[in-house]
This record gives sequence, structure tokens and C-alpha cells, in this order.
Amino acid sequence: MKAITKHIGLTFLMVFLVAATFAQRKITGTIYNNGEPAAGILVEAHRSNDSYYTSFDGQYEIEVSDKSKWIRFTCLDESTRIDIRENTSDVINYSLDGSEIPSDEEAGVVLKTIEELQKDGDSEFLNDYSLYHEFHKQGDFKSALPYWRIVYKTYPKSTAQIYRDGISMMKQFMNDALGTDTKKAYLDTMMLIYDKRMKYMDNVGELMGRKAADYLENILTLDISEYELADDLKRGYEFAEKSIEESGKNSEPAVIVLFLQTSRKLYSMDEFNAETVLEDYEKVMEIIEQQLKDKDTQEKANQALPLLEQIIEGSGAMDCNAMNKLYSAKYNENPNDIDFIKKALRSLNRSNCDNKLVVTLSEKLYDLEPSAEAAFNMARTFLKKDNYKKTFEYYEKAYTSATDKDKKAMYYYEAAGLALQQNMLEKARDLAKMTISTKSDYCEAYMLIGEVYVQASKDYSDDSFERSTVFWLATDYFEKAARYNNCKVEAQNKIENYSRYFPNKEEVFYRTLEAGKNYYIGSWINETTKVREKQ
Repeated sequence: MKAITKHIGLTFLMVFLVAATFAQRKITGTIYNNGEPAAGILVEAHRSNDSYYTSFDGQYEIEVSDKSKWIRFTCLDESTRIDIRENTSDVINYSLDGSEIPSDEEAGVVLKTIEELQKDGDSEFLNDYSLYHEFHKQGDFKSALPYWRIVYKTYPKSTAQIYRDGISMMKQFMNDALGTDTKKAYLDTMMLIYDKRMKYMDNVGELMGRKAADYLENILTLDISEYELADDLKRGYEFAEKSIEESGKNSEPAVIVLFLQTSRKLYSMDEFNAETVLEDYEKVMEIIEQQLKDKDTQEKANQALPLLEQIIEGSGAMDCNAMNKLYSAKYNENPNDIDFIKKALRSLNRSNCDNKLVVTLSEKLYDLEPSAEAAFNMARTFLKKDNYKKTFEYYEKAYTSATDKDKKAMYYYEAAGLALQQNMLEKARDLAKMTISTKSDYCEAYMLIGEVYVQASKDYSDDSFERSTVFWLATDYFEKAARYNNCKVEAQNKIENYSRYFPNKEEVFYRTLEAGKNYYIGSWINETTKVREKQ
């Protein structure tokens, strides 16, 4: 039995491997009936999961493999199957009733603009265009459609308006349609209209972006299976990707956001891996960064930026293993790319990734560009590895060389926090004071000094009264912190808590002191405070 099972398993594996090698090709074409394009014809192929309904102008496209033997066309209950084994063409037109298929010349395509047609006095164009345009303006799309079809087919270069009107009509027909297959057919027709406009009107990048937006927006409204949805999302993703590739730094931020949203959705459906989503994120961020430098595009780019951050952070794709795999490969390709190293470190640090790559990138960045940011990254790297000597060394390089006031204050504050954690009280106090000197409203630094003095009170003196006086100074700093809204509540709680350690009235009197008078606290603290009594 085991031998039989093994044989079946090997046979299945061989079949799978052979099937996996089948190359795919896309076949397109037009189906005719009585010499006219036939709409709504179901197109299927041997060994293909793909299927398609022809558009209003009879066009279709379908994915087949090299092993596919036939394509089948079904109209109502009648099916016709044609052999494609010897036909290597990617364009296959077919006539259901056997009548002659019209050629492009016979179709009478006129490649003139609307101005040229008006100058020529082309009465057929002027009549059909006027009729369809008037019906369309009235919202009577059913009456407009026959005349619009003539203009669309015969005068494809006349005006972009025929394509805009065609899209609006197909959207309405799609919304009014009851069956999913019919809705899908209208959506596919919309895509063909976009393709034809790009062929005759150019501006591929922008139009491909609109095509992607229309496709993805509408496909989500259809009642289709998860399997079908995944394939359709991939198709829309490809539209958006092509738009970005064509447009580059001129890409519409809305399309960029849509592209990353679709990438994230496909990842959530297990159709993409984390590296693909991260690569897509890097791709769009490169464009956004270019747009932020241009005053004509920076407003929209600024609106898109937080959305992109939200998408990637909520995707679950910022996995340390995935980022390590992606960034390691890119780093090995070009180890001296400073911009890439900075981006990679920002992403790795944001995800709290602690691995050899972070150390390698940080050290390389500091070698290439010994800046404050590089030093800060080095400090955090060594902090994660509990190498405090190196951490303080790089914090010092960071706050010494920083020119940005906010960053400089942050570097001082983080170093102060580490010093407090390591019970280096005087160093923590001095660094916190440098934080305040750099940025006077950094209320967290006042809080930290207060905590430093609370800790210092334990070893300040052998005399319990003198130890309690240090709490006067600690609350001084908590009171300063309480002036700022983001520290107010916590600071007030600490004031209430530590005021309980003040000396009482009798102790103050016994020491011949008076409430409200100045009082000097010596040693390394070396500060003056006010005498207070416990209430």
C-alpha cells in the first residue's frame, strides 16, 4: 500500500512540475456575427481557468497555456470550438456564422481629429457625433449608444470626449445590470475603451491610473468568489503599477495610494509575500519623496504620505525577517548608497528590528556620512546590545553635531534617560539640563530631573531631615513640567506624591528654618530651593 501511495505521490509531483513549466500567453481578438462585432459571447479555453465575455464591440482577451488545444465561443446554448494548437498568433478573430471578417481597411477607420473632420465637412461624422452627443447630454444612453459606437469605431482619433462619454455610459449600464456576468462584461468594456484611448490619444501613465482606479473601485462591488477577486485585484494592481512606471515622478498620489492598498490587500489574501509589499512601499516612497521637493506636487504628496505610512504599518508586512531579506539584497548590490541605507534604517528602527543588518547599515552609514542622524542610529544600535559605553559615545556625537533644535534636544534627552537608568544621576541631570537649554518647553526633561533628585535623596546624607529637603528641589522641577499640557497630569500626581516626604512644621522649626525662605542643597546637586512644610 505504501509503495502504491508513494508511486501516486511521485506521479502527482511529476505532473505538477510539468504543468508548472507551461508558458502562458494572452490571446485577444474580435468575434463577429453577420459581419458585425458580437457582444456578450462567452470565451473559454482548454486548460485555462480564465473566461471572458466579449465587449459591445466584440473584443475579448484570455490567458491560455502552450498546452491549450482549443478556444470555445458560446452564444446562448450554441458553442463553437476552434483548434489553436497550430495557431501561434496572439490575435485570433472569429466569425460565428462563417461570414467574412472585415479588415481594418474595410472597417473604414478614419484617423483625423475633430477639427480636421469639421474642416473636411465629414457629414457622417458630424451627424453621428451630434446625435450621440445630444442623447448623452440628455442622459438617454440607450439611444446614444448606436451613434456613439459608430464614432468610437470609425473615428478613434477625433476627440477624447468619445472615450469619456463611453466610460460614463458603461458605468451606468454596469450599475443598472442585474447579473454579475453582465456587470463584468461592461467593466471589461470600460477597460477596452481606456486601452483604445491610450492607443490613439497617448498619455498612457495618467490614463492607466484612471483605468486602475475605475477597475479596482468597481470590481469590489461585484458578487464574485474570493478566488476570482484575487485574480481581478492582481489585474488592477498591474494597471496601477504600469501607470506608476509610465508616469514616474508625475504619478498621481491617489494612484500611488491605490497601488499600495491593493498590494496590501493581496498580501492579506496570501497572494503576495511581505517582500513584495515592502518593495512596493519603497517604490512609491521614492516617488513621493521626489514630489515633496517640487512645489507643484508637494501638497498632494503631503496628503498621500500619512496614508501610505498607515497602509504599510497596518499591513503586517513590516516583518523583521522580510525586511532583512529585502534590504540585505539591496545593500549587497550597492553598499555605498547613502539614501537607501537611511531609508532602510528608518524602517528597521520603526519596527524595532534588532539584527546584524542594523549594525552593519549603521556602521556603514557613519563611515560614509558621519552625521548626527548616523550617530543617533549607532547609539540606538549599541543600546539594544547593552553596550552602554558605545551608546553614550555615539549619543555624544549625535547631540554635539546636530543642527536641528528638536533632534538635538531629543538626543540629549535619550542620553539622559539612559544615564538615569544606569544610576548615573549627575550625568542624567546635566544631560537633561542641556535638553532644556536646547528646547525650553521639553517638559519631559523637567520630569526627568525631578526623578533624578528623588533618586538622589536616598544617598544625599545620613541625616533624614537633609534627605527630605531634596524632595523640595524635586517638586520644583515637577512644578515646571506641570506648566505644559502634555506633562501636566503626570507632574501633578508626582507633586502630590512626593510632597508627603517634606519635613513637618516641627522639624522645620527645630532647624530654625522658615517656610518660603531659600535653602541651599549642596554636594553635586548644588542648587537652591524653597523651604516647605508637609501639609
